[in-house]
Amino acid sequence: MSETEESVPTRDDVQGWSAHKRASVARLLAESIDPPPVAARPLGRRRVVLAVGGVGAVFLLPWLVFLSVTLPATSSGGAWRTVWVGFDVALVAALVATVLTVWLRRQVALIALVITATLLACDAWFDVCLSWGTDEHWGSIAAALVELPVAILLANSAAVLMRRNFAVIALLRGLDPTALPLWRQPMIHFAPTGRSKRMNPAGQAR
Repeated sequence: MSETEESVPTRDDVQGWSAHKRASVARLLAESIDPPPVAARPLGRRRVVLAVGGVGAVFLLPWLVFLSVTLPATSSGGAWRTVWVGFDVALVAALVATVLTVWLRRQVALIALVITATLLACDAWFDVCLSWGTDEHWGSIAAALVELPVAILLANSAAVLMRRNFAVIALLRGLDPTALPLWRQPMIHFAPTGRSKRMNPAGQAR
């Protein structure tokens, strides 16, 4: 056995360490390991998300005022104005949350990205369907052609962030950090205490 192999602690050695020592070594490893290619920041993606989210929020503010003035209070027995103005208020809030969390580089940006993408897709769907056969039909289609690409951009950005997180976790666990499609990526969790399991490159116990 080489000197390098002898200096590497075994599983039994690590289990004999205190929780504080294990945490300290884990932090040192995290600081010294080079990030995998998939963990590199996508060039320009963050700026695009910030720009699109900011422009969308600014555009929707006067649109909210316009809707609150022009929409009928009720339609077919429902609170028509409340539904649509309330929906757009939620969309503005989601866009602002997305911009702030992406700007601050917080993990909660994943949730904000998914929520905003969902709201944009729903807005496009309802606008097109409810305006079908009216004078506003083509305007709704034009708006949908803007909203849907933005929704795809935000949803894809959330997926990229998730894959980066999984790659970093796999690398710190000593596993293959090769990116996997999210539908094949197992959930990340701690192994049951006291049980030794071997992990394959995908991070699954066997």
